[in-house]
Amino acid sequence: MRNTLPAMTYVQTAFVSLAGHVGVGIEGSNATVGGDDKYHANSGNTLVLPPLSQYGAVTRYFDVFARGTNSCTWTATPLQPWVKLSQYTGSVGPNGSDTRVLVSVDWTRAQTQTVNINVTTPCRTLDRYGFKEPFLQLPVDARPVPSSFTRGWVESDGHVAIEGPHYQRIVAPASPDAAAGNVTYHTFANYGRTSGGVGLWPQNTEKLTVASAPALEYSLYLFSNSSVLGPANITVYLSPSHNYLGDQTPLEYGIALYPADGPAPAPTMVRPVGPFKGQDLPPGWGFAVADSVWGRTGNYTTSRHNVGQPGAYTLRIWALLPSVIVQKIVVDLGGVRPSYLGPPESFLVGRDEKGSHNQTSFLNGAGTLGGLGKAKALG
Repeated sequence: MRNTLPAMTYVQTAFVSLAGHVGVGIEGSNATVGGDDKYHANSGNTLVLPPLSQYGAVTRYFDVFARGTNSCTWTATPLQPWVKLSQYTGSVGPNGSDTRVLVSVDWTRAQTQTVNINVTTPCRTLDRYGFKEPFLQLPVDARPVPSSFTRGWVESDGHVAIEGPHYQRIVAPASPDAAAGNVTYHTFANYGRTSGGVGLWPQNTEKLTVASAPALEYSLYLFSNSSVLGPANITVYLSPSHNYLGDQTPLEYGIALYPADGPAPAPTMVRPVGPFKGQDLPPGWGFAVADSVWGRTGNYTTSRHNVGQPGAYTLRIWALLPSVIVQKIVVDLGGVRPSYLGPPESFLVGRDEKGSHNQTSFLNGAGTLGGLGKAKALG
């Protein structure tokens, strides 16, 4: 309500931190070492970086920063030669800058294991009695996708994320009827929160059944299984829409995840929009409008699916009304972290190059994939 400077916190430069002159923080965590904070165990000296996979992020990072009064050198040493750092030594202090170190892997030599990275400094005083020198742990997943898997999305970091229009194919209805004979899927480019949305066309289509509706099909390769982490949670981010045909004919879609070489099971049916109650809007509607998607807040578009063993899988989605417009799909196998709209899009075999896939934005050259996929599927 007033043009007032907010409260400020100043870094203490007159005295050294109890944990010493040099601190280390990592990507994806508020914890720092050495020292004690609520994000890691008391007097703990270990932080675990997010994992690296040849189908995931190209690099991870850690920060080395000053928390004292002296300029200090530091050295970082990976305990495997195929773990590479953008910088192995440096200096931080009151008059210097903090350093962000990028961590990468030489995938021609990598093995699946957790690799320690020791961080040492000669600037140790009384902190050596209370805190050990930090070391970081980097989980490395070097498992390859078999050569027989030539097109599809690959799990990394415990998840698969897909832009809705980037399907592999459109599957014809199992039992088409005359009313649904010309129904297909249309990609709405630059629509919603992501690169676009995909939904049924024409838009005056009456409600279909799973048997009479075409399906979107996505090919996946998963390394996880339900026996270790439990069922996969699949969240479909949809454009907000009411039950415009009335609460007795609600918005609905079917979804199934199953081994690629097996028969399609009966799909899980999801009704994301609840009924009106008097003058009250459906549960979650306010959040859906604010977020511009169903699925970000609440579990209205999340379903659970078993993954029996690692391997190739097929994900099918049957939209049963035109207002079921799919913007994004996130398959959470235990690795999804809190974020606004889920992880960036995953690695696509046949499109992306191992060890160099830029996952930071849907704008990185993948905006037309849905159109290409549709042309291939229908042509």
